[in-house]
Amino acid sequence: MLRLCIRTCVYHSRPLIQPNICIQNASNLKCASALHNIIARNYAIKLTEPQDDKLEKVYYGPLTPQIKSVKVFSLSSSMAGLMAQPIIIREAANIGSTSILIALCSVVGFFTFITPILLHLVTKKYVTEIQYDPTTSTYRATTINFFLAKKLHEFQAKDVHVPDVPGMFTTMHAKGVPLFIEARHFNDPLHYAKIMGYDKPMDFKLGDTDSKDNTESK
Repeated sequence: MLRLCIRTCVYHSRPLIQPNICIQNASNLKCASALHNIIARNYAIKLTEPQDDKLEKVYYGPLTPQIKSVKVFSLSSSMAGLMAQPIIIREAANIGSTSILIALCSVVGFFTFITPILLHLVTKKYVTEIQYDPTTSTYRATTINFFLAKKLHEFQAKDVHVPDVPGMFTTMHAKGVPLFIEARHFNDPLHYAKIMGYDKPMDFKLGDTDSKDNTESK
């Protein structure tokens, strides 16, 4: 009699247990799918991230902190000059002297506009750092623009032109862009030799003189 009662209870409770098992299995499947999506998204983000770890830093300009600090001071003083210019003009106008007004406007205008432009013209060619990608043999030089933002220049050794007479603060031209670097600040001198073309055979340009002599003799 006891066995019959147990069988009857199990038989009647089976429809209640099966939905719970189905609900539990469904929740487990949802958790597994969510975990799979998270893992897939994580790996997808890692694949799309720029692989800057491959870049090797081969050069650093030691004057980079000084240049940044000077440009920050220049830009901040220019902003202060622009904000104070109406007050200076008003006070100078109260004096009533035209010569003093012109002198004050000239001084304020020089330190407000001319100084940042001159600093930018001098420092825009200075290379703060160079990174090398060994997989593509590409160099990435970094300079600073007018607003202290980094400007990247990607080039290869074949894109570099070394002028016969270097200009002011110009060591080479990378894709037509003048840049200034120093040999002693390279971590490996071979990179400097490769960029400047010192690993190539020297061309003394004797062919030009021979052709000129032949034309003169004719």
